[in-house]
Amino acid sequence: MMTFRKISAECNGRFVAAYFTEGAPDPEHDFRTDTGKVPDGDGQRLTNYYLGRDGRASFNPGMSQKMADVLGVDRRAMPTTETLAALFEGKRADNGEQWSQAKRKISAYDLTMAPHKSVTLAAEFAPTQAEGAAIWNAVQRANDATMQYVARELGFARRGHGGEDGEEAGEVAWTSYRHRTSRPTLTLHDAETDTTYLREAPTGGDPQMHIHNSLYNVVVTDSGHVGSLDTKRLRSRVHEFGAFFQAELADELRKLGIAQSYDAKEQATVISAVPQEACDAFSSRTAEVTRAARAYAEKEGHDWNAMTAELKNKMLKAASLAHRQKKNESADDVQAWRERAAEIGWEHHSVLDTAEAPALTVAERHEQAYAFAAKHLGKEFETAAVLDHDKLRMYAARGLIGAGISGGIEDIDQVVKLIEDKGLEVRGEQVSLVSCVKNDRVRVTNTAQIRVEETLAKEAVRASADRSASLSDAQLTEAIERCDLDFDNEHGQSQKAAIYALGKAGKISMLTGVAGSGKTTLLQPLVDAWKRDTRFSEEGREIIGLATAWRQADALGDAGIHQRYAMMPFLSRLEKGEQTVDENTVLVIDEVGQIAPRQMLQLLELQRASGCTIKALGDREQAQSIEAGDTVEILRRVLAKEDMPELLSTVRQTTARNREIAGLFRGEKPSADALEALRPKGKAAYANRDEENSDDPRNAFHLEEVRRAIDMKREDGTIRLVGGDQDEVLQQIAELYVTRRDALAASGSTRGISMSALTNQDAADLSRAVRRILQERGEISRDEVKLEAVDQRGEAYELQVAAGDRLRLFRRTWGAVEGKGTTVGNNGDVVEVVSHGKDGLRVRMKDGREADVEWRRLKDHKTGRILLGFGHAMTIDAAQGLTSDEHINALPRGVATATGFTSYVAESRAKGTTWTMISDGATFEAVRNGRALGDTTEITSDDLWNHVAKGMSNKPYKALGMDLPFTSQAEREKHVQELIRLGKMQEEMAQEGRDYGREVASRVQAITVEKAAAPRLKDLDSQIEALMTSHRGTVSQEERDLRLERVTKLMKSISPEL
Repeated sequence: MMTFRKISAECNGRFVAAYFTEGAPDPEHDFRTDTGKVPDGDGQRLTNYYLGRDGRASFNPGMSQKMADVLGVDRRAMPTTETLAALFEGKRADNGEQWSQAKRKISAYDLTMAPHKSVTLAAEFAPTQAEGAAIWNAVQRANDATMQYVARELGFARRGHGGEDGEEAGEVAWTSYRHRTSRPTLTLHDAETDTTYLREAPTGGDPQMHIHNSLYNVVVTDSGHVGSLDTKRLRSRVHEFGAFFQAELADELRKLGIAQSYDAKEQATVISAVPQEACDAFSSRTAEVTRAARAYAEKEGHDWNAMTAELKNKMLKAASLAHRQKKNESADDVQAWRERAAEIGWEHHSVLDTAEAPALTVAERHEQAYAFAAKHLGKEFETAAVLDHDKLRMYAARGLIGAGISGGIEDIDQVVKLIEDKGLEVRGEQVSLVSCVKNDRVRVTNTAQIRVEETLAKEAVRASADRSASLSDAQLTEAIERCDLDFDNEHGQSQKAAIYALGKAGKISMLTGVAGSGKTTLLQPLVDAWKRDTRFSEEGREIIGLATAWRQADALGDAGIHQRYAMMPFLSRLEKGEQTVDENTVLVIDEVGQIAPRQMLQLLELQRASGCTIKALGDREQAQSIEAGDTVEILRRVLAKEDMPELLSTVRQTTARNREIAGLFRGEKPSADALEALRPKGKAAYANRDEENSDDPRNAFHLEEVRRAIDMKREDGTIRLVGGDQDEVLQQIAELYVTRRDALAASGSTRGISMSALTNQDAADLSRAVRRILQERGEISRDEVKLEAVDQRGEAYELQVAAGDRLRLFRRTWGAVEGKGTTVGNNGDVVEVVSHGKDGLRVRMKDGREADVEWRRLKDHKTGRILLGFGHAMTIDAAQGLTSDEHINALPRGVATATGFTSYVAESRAKGTTWTMISDGATFEAVRNGRALGDTTEITSDDLWNHVAKGMSNKPYKALGMDLPFTSQAEREKHVQELIRLGKMQEEMAQEGRDYGREVASRVQAITVEKAAAPRLKDLDSQIEALMTSHRGTVSQEERDLRLERVTKLMKSISPEL
């Protein structure tokens, strides 16, 4: 892997140099030119023998004198601490002056290359020093090759402010440093000051070889211009460079005869002889260190949660010392590692010459890498309509990890060319790639995606124009009068207008409604009207409710829809012929924002064939579909305004202030002028800056809204940065959950409190924290059964289940109530354990009934483990559609994976208060890591809250493949209008009984014939004209023949069968 971080020119150069050199003294002599000064017999300098360098700093090989003059260094000498300190401050090493007239905020970029843990262990536990040095040599050579590639790609000097005046190719420079270990960073919360600190663990580090490369922010061109780096290229291609490093490393290890495999999770080459158990045993021990300190503090009579950070630090040191003494562990890292290896029974042997590299031709290597890249890009296109072209290069490089990259950068170029020429498969369909330059980046989509989106647009226009099944004003008025809903207030009037719009619309229409606007409620009179509509059947219309998940589909039962399905099972039933749909059918789709264009197109094709009616409900500002594309955006562009009613007010929150906060998290649609004001202008529009550029100015607009919402919540005391380490944060959130649960129960609350998290792991950790509290209070039995469980992602764990537990279901689950079979719940539903036995569980469902569920009903078919998890917390996806009296938006790992969509869902679940709990330590660390190394500017409270607001406001709207060829909004709108025209034409022709497809094919054939015949006819006409000019008397036989030939040709072009 490869990571990078900025280095501040305002830093204390000596401190940064000490960080990279790990405090090693300056070299007394240069090992590259004088290897004989230190004996190599003991093996301690064998790496130096192979590399011509030792573990201390070294300039990049091949640095020119011109670059050395700019930096003020001796390129032939190893850099000293003084030299490095000056360079890190953006100064010449010889006289302390700036590198150029332009003062830099960033002096360098730390690019770190790290191999897989197995490579580190093979080097550290090698049976001989020579073998360890050889593996280190392989890593160093891969690092050097990668840095040469980086230099080639990033070596462009920016001109003008932010590069707005362009760039010029040139040379770059860097210094490399080898490190052997990694040490965990701990979060310490000071209970007295409520402050969170980060510090390095006072314990032995884990073995983890990595090489730091400080790439200086200077480019020297052939013309002598001294500029700064184009860091945008670095930011967008860091994964490609990391893959190139792994491919180069794999090649170097192959030369040593080392057997390897590929780790798909880490995208890295793995030394096969090193077992996974060993890699796990030597991975970061942050949690282990903290747990040991907690236990030691408790033994000494201290409450960890009430201690100061200083006392915790002392406990960490004491616990570490006690651990070493107890286990007889050496204070020396290497000796401690060997003792740990002995504990797990791992004995390492030589890995050299254990495998032969397969003899592949260049073409075979490229084909093998192409197959790998095409497979993974096909998977990427399943969830994204548009990709950066850089991803083609990244997957090409990853494919070359296994195939070999002896051709270096040219190999990547050739594999990318194969991808572009041959295309790839997406969901079993062979597709071609379509590339365009957008916003100074090359972007790629595929022909299948464009076809799906454009066909969906045309089909939607066609279906919306068909109003043969629309309800009348009278039918809708009568239905509204029959229902007991209140439509007198302003919100009710909006609901009534939406009812009329949906009912009177064509065979597809869409209701956009904010969370809590009563979308499901307003369906009640519509459902009633459809059931009484006997135009197609004496029994009234057949109504089927659909949603992505079973739980969301089941919620449509509140509107009186009795036939309900999750989307994929419904489509499967159609394919098998188990489900019929006709003109009498109404399909009601809830949470349409989660339905991908591919699935919506299937439904519209079904509508064309059957004549059914489709009514869609949803909100684009909530969770989007997992698959590629954006159905709501396509429908929004092509449907008439009267076919897209909106409900932009909510009735869920009971106070105006809470409604305002929820509304801010959703955000308003910015005006064109507001967006234009936020869009970069002129040459600087896509200039390269140190910060990430945003392609969508809507995010900048929404950031201000979310910041206002956060300020309001801070005033109300409903948002908090929670101090402490991971366990402490989870504990505090769990305590709030239990406290508010009890308070709501005492007040007579019927909906209680709910809690959401961003990931399944966080939801599981929070649920376990709540469970510990409830079990200590006696609400959960101590009589437990231990289950080997698994979640829907395949993550395995041990689950203790007892009476009183709340368990989450991961699929539609079957059970029995008083001996009668029934559905117990769906994926995301929570049940309460009443008892457990040898045959299964008795659980209480959400409707209060008790059901018996056999163990076999809960087993995962793949693993044989039980598909269950604790259910006090749920993921955001599971929370969508939920309403509770209070809600906790739990962010125990900070906002790194939050989006504007997930934040709006979480902040709009409650009728009352939404409590937002965010890890202070994770937030502080994220802000610190986002800053340049050596930046000593104080991190303020505003910095932390701005980081939170940025994470909670960013909305990564899904791109559309059909937009890619068009560079401006005007061009996109013109394209949409053409799709609308074609859609309407198709519907008109269908009503006239004309076959649109056949007519188009005939027209294409006629155009082709006309183009082919025109040159020949023109030639014949010229010949005839020449004859007529030279023979103005009687028509000759030759002329008659030519005229006959022309007539024959003309007749055949019009009717080929003549």
